[in-house]
Amino acid sequence: MTNHPKIQKVSLIIPAHNEAENISAVLSVAKKAKDVNEIIVIADACIDHTASIAKTFKVRVIERPKTQGKGSAMIAGVSAASGDIIMFADADLENLTTKHITQVLKPIISGKYTMSVGLRDRVFGLGALIPKIYPMYAIGGERAMTKDFFNSLPKDKNSLDFGIETVMNYYAKKHNLKVSYPILKNLHQVIKEKKYGFTQGFSDRLKLMRQVKRARKNMKNKTYL
Repeated sequence: MTNHPKIQKVSLIIPAHNEAENISAVLSVAKKAKDVNEIIVIADACIDHTASIAKTFKVRVIERPKTQGKGSAMIAGVSAASGDIIMFADADLENLTTKHITQVLKPIISGKYTMSVGLRDRVFGLGALIPKIYPMYAIGGERAMTKDFFNSLPKDKNSLDFGIETVMNYYAKKHNLKVSYPILKNLHQVIKEKKYGFTQGFSDRLKLMRQVKRARKNMKNKTYL
């Protein structure tokens, strides 16, 4: 899966759920990324102006009236994408730069890696330790891969929502595929508690953690990987 020197077209997919306050900052940078040929925003059951704001950037916007989860939105994005290389980015990033996008894409464009997982810079360099200690915990949303790799992933309840990055990690490990882990310095994400208030934000965070934990448990037992 890593031998793809002729691949040139890159599709950047941004799943978004009620990100009207944040998506402009992400799209303004994404539009400047020289390696990105196509940008697709999946406006997933948005009740705010996420879709209309995204359309002002002249990118492709797919509106879904009912959400089935982050992973489901990502699957829909890949189905619509024309690129042979797929990159995902969260819609609520802070301090995103074109350099970050290049860092994530470069290992895949080179043909040397099947997946690239961007690690947000952590306190005391903890982000760099994740792939060395336990790469299965690298669940960052900024990642790139070949479309063939994504299409080969098992699509079940583990990959329909927040467990999808975990599915990718386990699948790559199971098949001994090369994964790069670039450190994305000064890249941050608007925390859920800030976006939705403490109660709702914390509840959503717990949901994410439960789904990731469940996906890890299930992936360890999956024979189809």
